[in-house]
Amino acid sequence: MKLILRIAGHAALLIVVVTTLFWTALALPVFSGLRTPVLEKMLSEQIGQTVHIRGDVSVVLGATTHVRATKVEVPSETIENVNLAALEVLELELNLPALISGQIDIDNLIIDGLKVRLLTDADGMQSWVATNRPQVNTTALGIQNDTGGILDFLSDKTAAFTSVSLIADNETTGFEFDFELENLHLDQIGNNSGATVTSHGTVNGQSFQIKGDYPRGQPFTTNANFGAMQLDFNGSPISMENGGGFKGKLTLDTGEIGDLLELLRLDRDIEGRANLAADIESQNPKLKVSDLSTGLNLSKGQLLTVEGSIENLIGFEGIDLAVDGRLYPQGHPPETATDLKDLKLTDVSTHVVGTENALEFQDLTLTTNAFDNELKQIGPVRFGRLFRADNGNLMLEKISLQAGPQDRPYFLAKGNVKDLLRLKEVDFSGTMSIPSSLFFQGLSAKSLGSFEGSFSVDDLKGFLSLNKFDAQTVDTELWMLRTQAKLGNVNEFENLSFDFNLDVRDSARFLAAIGQKTIKVGQLKVSLSANGKQDNFSSVLALRSGKSQLSAKLETSTSGARPLTQGMVSSQSIELQDVRNAFAFVSRIATSFRQPGTSGVKHKVPKGKVSDLVEVEDFLLDQDVDVSIDIKKIEGQQGITSLSSHLKANNGLAQLGPVDVAYDGGHFSATAKMNIVKSPQLLSLQGTIKDWNLATLFNEFNTKYSAVGQLHGNFDFIGNRRSIEAYTNSMRGSASILMTNGGISTSLLELSGLGIFPWLISEELRKGYSKITCLAAPVKIDAGDVSFSSFVAETKKVQLVAHGDLDWIKNTISIQAEARKLGRPLSRSAWPFEVVGTLTHPKIKLLHHNVFQKRADGATEFPENRRSCVPDIDQLRQ
Repeated sequence: MKLILRIAGHAALLIVVVTTLFWTALALPVFSGLRTPVLEKMLSEQIGQTVHIRGDVSVVLGATTHVRATKVEVPSETIENVNLAALEVLELELNLPALISGQIDIDNLIIDGLKVRLLTDADGMQSWVATNRPQVNTTALGIQNDTGGILDFLSDKTAAFTSVSLIADNETTGFEFDFELENLHLDQIGNNSGATVTSHGTVNGQSFQIKGDYPRGQPFTTNANFGAMQLDFNGSPISMENGGGFKGKLTLDTGEIGDLLELLRLDRDIEGRANLAADIESQNPKLKVSDLSTGLNLSKGQLLTVEGSIENLIGFEGIDLAVDGRLYPQGHPPETATDLKDLKLTDVSTHVVGTENALEFQDLTLTTNAFDNELKQIGPVRFGRLFRADNGNLMLEKISLQAGPQDRPYFLAKGNVKDLLRLKEVDFSGTMSIPSSLFFQGLSAKSLGSFEGSFSVDDLKGFLSLNKFDAQTVDTELWMLRTQAKLGNVNEFENLSFDFNLDVRDSARFLAAIGQKTIKVGQLKVSLSANGKQDNFSSVLALRSGKSQLSAKLETSTSGARPLTQGMVSSQSIELQDVRNAFAFVSRIATSFRQPGTSGVKHKVPKGKVSDLVEVEDFLLDQDVDVSIDIKKIEGQQGITSLSSHLKANNGLAQLGPVDVAYDGGHFSATAKMNIVKSPQLLSLQGTIKDWNLATLFNEFNTKYSAVGQLHGNFDFIGNRRSIEAYTNSMRGSASILMTNGGISTSLLELSGLGIFPWLISEELRKGYSKITCLAAPVKIDAGDVSFSSFVAETKKVQLVAHGDLDWIKNTISIQAEARKLGRPLSRSAWPFEVVGTLTHPKIKLLHHNVFQKRADGATEFPENRRSCVPDIDQLRQ
């Protein structure tokens, strides 16, 4: 028994001595070198990363031991010579009895002078990712689910941080966030029931505050301010039985967007406000976003809205978003474009879906101030990286996109946008393969092949340039279309190189392939080439339809005060039927051509056609023109044999003519004039008619009488040029028609002037016609109303005089006429008559009185020298 007590006493003494030595080693300065590795190992095991202590370690012994260390570093395990974290002073409380029993219990940390560097280098390597542990769902501070980490280490501890500096610098995105926090407090709620987090300071020079309340197992809140930006998240934890994680409502108000851009160290290119609301559910490894609603209101009235959901934001999966953009203030769209340079994008609408880091734009509708264009499908679109450049631009690089069906896309393109916020410094190139059926409504036949080629565009020189466009039809024998183009400056139309060749070998087969009624045009060929650099441009056009050919050579110079286009349009031979067939062919193609859609657009502007963007008055107002027209031979129209003319425009005064047409042995000459500056809607026509065959005119009107003679005359009209109908219904002016030595195949004219008995023995009755010695018809036209006071037709014996008016707009006619023996104006007319009623169903009736039987001044004497084709009654004198 004594031996046992002695052994027990020695053991107790040994324990006291060992404990005393251990306590002494922890507390005495001479043992500082021993304490440092012990604390390094302890902290390394706790946070799951290597910890180095470069300064001193001191210990104040007690049941709760206070430990103080200086110059503590946590080196990055992935990037050499970089510390993930470094701090000036670390103080903590250590439960020594628990430590002796093999448990480490650390709490009440006080950290001063903390510097954290979260770096991502150009290769995507992150400073906080450990290399000796599997990477499964890394958090912002490198917390691994399998080994814990700094945040897990702090999750059940009270901690106070002062003078905190945190730098998040990502070289792959170019974004850098510099947090300077005066303090950060992590406080545990009593009885291990949760924690609160508070902090304030600055981020990238703007104020930053955060406050979070996280009761264990209960709903929690987070409120943060970044400058004027307010972020709130109210959520609740998901039980481990249901998979763990959390869910809640996120709201964000950016405040002034310009301030947010400055916080992100981007150029302040836009102003306005934005807000966002969404339901968030985080369950490893997914982050689900639902009921997403965001609006971007810019200071100049633009609006962008996005609504939808994202099944997994981390994996970029299950994206389903409706996007609508209005690029002009509501109710104040730009004026309808009348020129290509005025064309503006006004609205955007699309349905965005995506998965596996790719986006697809379905039912994309682009609305302009001229027309809509609906594209059923664009995508998938993939992005390489979004990052901030050193010059403050937001850049999007390595973009790849396609349009059309995914198994055989119409377009494939790759490129970059180096100034995303202003959509500038764009660089794209790609290929195209478009089935011809896409261009025609209801076309399913493959006989027209497809259109394949490549293209390249950029604006790296400060303006949009088309560097390459080369495409042609393939897999078809019905037609050949080949086009090549380059354009140094699309906006100013500078440095142009363009070639276009179309060859429809069999027009009938082509029309049948697109479901149209065939026309025997035969072969149709069109070629156009244009080239120009700096101040001079040249173009050549060649058109062949059937047996007809037309060519044009033009030169444009911009070196003077105004651009000048000079050249010649010519043809050796044109058959009018070929021209009619060519126009009919083009018309039927246009009928079948697929028109842009307008569905899905919420904000409408007046619509038009692409052709509306090229106006005649704008063309003639912006430049001077001097072009000759010479068609040496015209076939297919009776009497018309040739045509020559000249188009000139100078300072907005345009003139076409004289247009000289040889017709049936006669000539028609007319000049058209426009004053684009003062009255661009008006067109004046002036001209003459010489030796025009009356027989041809009667034949054109399908009259039952034949006639001979040659017409002469002149005309001067002005009207609205918008269309032929508008011109004829609005024109005002006068015309005068004269004829001598003609004839008409009836003797009724003699009957009405001579009476029945002289007529019965007249030579005209026996021959069955009346020889017309002269005819004069001066008329005035005023917006559809044609009036004349002295229509005169004479034979050797009779003068017919008529007056009245007709109106083709109102469909009315009222003409009175009398025929008398030549030189006998005061005698009674045998059969005066009038034509009244409607133009479509006129009524002719005999009058019971004479109209032109006396002069108001009483004149009765007839002159010795009578003038032909002047009413005899007007030649009387007193």
